[in-house]
Amino acid sequence: MNNTKFWGSAPASSTNIESLPNMNNGIKKPSYKKILGSIGVAGVAAIALGCVIALFVYVKVLRPVFALVNSTNVLKEDVNALGAAVKNRDLITLDKVIEQTRLDLDKIRQERDSDLGWMRNFSYFKLSEFYSDSDKFIEAGFIALDAMKETSNIVEPFADAAGLKVNETEIIDDTTGLMEAFQIWVSIMPEVANQMDPVIAKVDKIGEVLSPIDVDKYPESIKGVNIRENIRFAKDVLSQASEYGPDIKQALIIFPGILGVDTPTKRYMIIMQNDKEIRPTGGFMTNFATFKMANGVLENQDFSSADMYSIDLVLDDIDATYDFPDPPAPYGNYLKVERWYARDMNYSPDLPTSMDQLLVFYNMAGRIRPWQIKPVDAIVTIDTRVIEELLGVTGPVTVNGITYNQDNVVLELERMASLALREQANRKGVLGSLMNSMLKNVFESTDKDMWPKMIDKGVDLALRKHIQAYLFDPQAQALVEKYGLGGRIIENVAGDYSMVVSTNLGGDKTNWFVTKEVTHKLEKEGDRWLRTVSIKYDYPQPAADYDPFVKRFRDWVRVYMPKGSEIATIEGSEDGSLQGEERNKVWYSGYVEMGPAESKTLTFKYYLPAEIVTDKYSLTIQKQAGIDTEKHSVTVNGVTKELNLKMDTSLNFGL
Repeated sequence: MNNTKFWGSAPASSTNIESLPNMNNGIKKPSYKKILGSIGVAGVAAIALGCVIALFVYVKVLRPVFALVNSTNVLKEDVNALGAAVKNRDLITLDKVIEQTRLDLDKIRQERDSDLGWMRNFSYFKLSEFYSDSDKFIEAGFIALDAMKETSNIVEPFADAAGLKVNETEIIDDTTGLMEAFQIWVSIMPEVANQMDPVIAKVDKIGEVLSPIDVDKYPESIKGVNIRENIRFAKDVLSQASEYGPDIKQALIIFPGILGVDTPTKRYMIIMQNDKEIRPTGGFMTNFATFKMANGVLENQDFSSADMYSIDLVLDDIDATYDFPDPPAPYGNYLKVERWYARDMNYSPDLPTSMDQLLVFYNMAGRIRPWQIKPVDAIVTIDTRVIEELLGVTGPVTVNGITYNQDNVVLELERMASLALREQANRKGVLGSLMNSMLKNVFESTDKDMWPKMIDKGVDLALRKHIQAYLFDPQAQALVEKYGLGGRIIENVAGDYSMVVSTNLGGDKTNWFVTKEVTHKLEKEGDRWLRTVSIKYDYPQPAADYDPFVKRFRDWVRVYMPKGSEIATIEGSEDGSLQGEERNKVWYSGYVEMGPAESKTLTFKYYLPAEIVTDKYSLTIQKQAGIDTEKHSVTVNGVTKELNLKMDTSLNFGL
């Protein structure tokens, strides 16, 4: 068979391989000699080196890092366990988890040193920096555990009063409502405050340890976790704990008295401001409610609410005999009112100033009808966004057969507010019942997550100026104002200052739809510095559901600037300009009126006092209360910074 020949076949020795049919579906096999020839010896060496580097990276970097990441997942479990122990008021478990977390943190440090220790002196790709940062993160973790342990030791003597578990056999009553728990914690605040110094020192140390870290080299987020902002918070805020410490202690001492603990009962007024009809302090004052606090507990039997118009109706009884002040000129011109009504008293964007004006007439009405209008010890203002966002925490509330939730409450309240006065007999009852039900949902809840969520949301809303407080206790009010929660115009500012204050004088809810963008500019004109503030208004056509609220937009707007500023021009104002002074500031006004699908621009140009601008330029922009966010851009020397203004902000530029 070895010699068998096929008919017509050529000798094997003469067969041309290249002439054979393609056996790879038309794809020629690669010629390795050609490939090797084309890349050369250097190319082969480069590929080999790349493979070696890849293997090194995997063995020395990726595999140890993946292993370390798995170890850090244990820390996540520890953090969750710490939170659960705090939530359950279980000091026994808390102490155990603190010690376990120490062991896990130490294990991570050992694994890092063993597997990634070579990175300590490896400067390429900033690996040595990341290694150094990890040292700081681990040290900060140990200090945080020390602070938590110290806090546990401080509160342990108050275990019986605070309902804390301090022995294995003890059973904590989980049915205790938040009202009772809140009352307990408020009562022990002053005693805890006097022992807080060691904790504050440790918290301050965390920020100090993290302060050298360059935050910007870290990603903004990983798997939804805000990495960069969390590091920046720990670095910048915690490092100032020693500065905040005295204020924290003072707040813990003062706060119980404000809530009627070991003091006479306190009555609070909550004023609802309609931010869809913006006014200087955050919105048109539509309703108010009052309630009493005694020993840190809400007294449900003494909750009242009324329409803000009710104050003016009471004062109508003395209109013939009392000489009421004239309204501010723009209010008389556009609202067509003959006297300054209580509902319009928030003329100044400085909340204490406006509330002092309101209280003159509120107390006057109270002397006429004391059973209806009662004296108060503090005022808290809120707007529709507070109701909306808090309902997301407390859950829906049903009033008069209508269920209000986070999605529908604003529209329903605005529909009610848009009714004619004769149709509004039920309005005050609805808002009062809504607020009362929300407070009861919070204080009577047994949900352990409710208070942390409420505190987080309340602080966030206050920082964004949707909640403001005017407390009649001087020490408490000083603290509130120090941290920007009291609606004060900032009186003393280093550098330049600007605040744009809108006043809706159309009596309609058009701020729901109209947006404005503010452009700031600083330029040298001869030997003087010229400032420009340009306000662009846009009124897009609203959806059909909002037709009842689509009206003419009328904004009487003021721009506040440093005292001594000299106006140059005001362009775009449709009714001239007024000027005034307040809290070391001067303001100039303009007026804009527009309808749907229109855009308009109002521009103020003025010269700054010479001392405002030095070799550098600093600008503080104060946000008007009630406005959630507003686009601002600042241009200095060709450099532009843009921001969505959510809270008071300071910017710095070199000149």
